[in-house]
Amino acid sequence: MNDNNKYLWMVIAGVLFVIGIEYLIARYKGLRVFRLQNTIANLSMGIFDRVAGLLMVPLIYMHFNFLYTHFAIFNIPETKYYFILAVIVSDFLWYFYHRAGHQINLFWGAHIIHHQSEDYNYTVALNLTPFQVVIRILVWSLMPIIGFSAKVVLATHLVIGLYQFLLHTTLIPKLGIIEKFMVTPSHHRVHHGSNEEYLDKNYGGIFIIWDRLFGTFQVEKNPVSYGITKDINTRNFIPSVFHYYSNLWFQTKQLPNLKEKIKLLFKGPDWIPESGALKLSNTYIDKGSYDYKNYSKSKTFYLVFSMVFTFLILAITAYIMTDISRIYVYALLSFIMLNLVIIGRLIENKSVLVLEIIKYIGLAFVFYKLYL
Repeated sequence: MNDNNKYLWMVIAGVLFVIGIEYLIARYKGLRVFRLQNTIANLSMGIFDRVAGLLMVPLIYMHFNFLYTHFAIFNIPETKYYFILAVIVSDFLWYFYHRAGHQINLFWGAHIIHHQSEDYNYTVALNLTPFQVVIRILVWSLMPIIGFSAKVVLATHLVIGLYQFLLHTTLIPKLGIIEKFMVTPSHHRVHHGSNEEYLDKNYGGIFIIWDRLFGTFQVEKNPVSYGITKDINTRNFIPSVFHYYSNLWFQTKQLPNLKEKIKLLFKGPDWIPESGALKLSNTYIDKGSYDYKNYSKSKTFYLVFSMVFTFLILAITAYIMTDISRIYVYALLSFIMLNLVIIGRLIENKSVLVLEIIKYIGLAFVFYKLYL
C-alpha cells in the first residue's frame, strides 16, 4: 500500500481549515452559503471518494506505469519544462473528459453528484464519487502512451484537483485580465449554475482557453442558481450516490426496444427518444422545494461530531494502513462507510440505533486488537 497515504491527515487538516475560514467570512458578511444538510452531504461524498482513493491510487499508478513501460510512443525528456507541458496536456484531456461527463448519461450519472448541492462553497469541491475514476483512467491512459511517466500523470491530477478546489467559492470576485485565459471562480460558478444560459458551459480545469476555442464559454452575468435543474428529494448518502443510475433504470423500462435502451446510456440528459419524452423517477422534485429540516442543538452537535469523527478515523486509517494487516484496514474503511450511512439516515431523521451500536463496538474491537 502507498506510504504517501500517511500524510492524508495534513490534506484533511488543510481542507477543513480553508472551509472553516470560508464559513467564518461568509457569516461575517451575512452570506448564506452553508446549509447543514448540503454541507454534510458534500463532505460525506468527499470521504467516500477518499476511502476509495486509498485503495485505488496504487492500482492506478501500476496501470499507468505498465502503459508507460511497455507502450510509450515517445521518450519525452524530463526537462524543467516537462511538467508544465504535462499539465497543459492533462488539462486539455480534462476539458473533453469533463464535457463527456455532462453530455453522456452513463458518465453524467457519476458526475451529477458534484453538481447537486444547492449551496456553493469549498465543500462542493469535495463532493465527488470514485465512479468517475474509471472514466478518468480510460482518458488519461493516453498520457503514459504518449510518453509521460505514471508519477507525472498522477501529479498533474493533483495540480488540477488543487486548482479546481480553489474555484468553488462565491467569495472571490472576477479577476480582471486573468479571466481571459485562466479558469476563475467566476467561470466555475457559471459551470455549476442550473440557469438555462449557464448549462453545459465552462468545462475547463485550469485554462479557460479550451472553452473559448470549442464554443462552450460563458461569462457570469446573472445571479447563479446552484444545483441541478431538478433537485433530489433527499440528502441521504446512499440514494444521493445512486439516484441518477436508478433513474436511468426507471427510464429504460419506458423504452420499447433494446436499441433505444442502449442509446439512452450514451445520449445526453436532455435526449428525447422517438417514442416520446421519458418520465423521471419520484426521486426528483421541483427545484427549490426540498424540505430543509431544523434540528435541535443536540442533534446538530451530534451530526457535526459524527462528521469530524469520520474524518478522524479516515486520517488514522491512512496513517497506519501500511503498518497493519489488510483485514484491519478493510475493517476500518468499512466502519467509515457505515458511519456515512448513519449520518445520511440521521439527516433524514431515520433510526440509526442498531447501526451505531455495531459501529462503536466494532471500532472498539479493532483498536483493542491493534493496540492492546
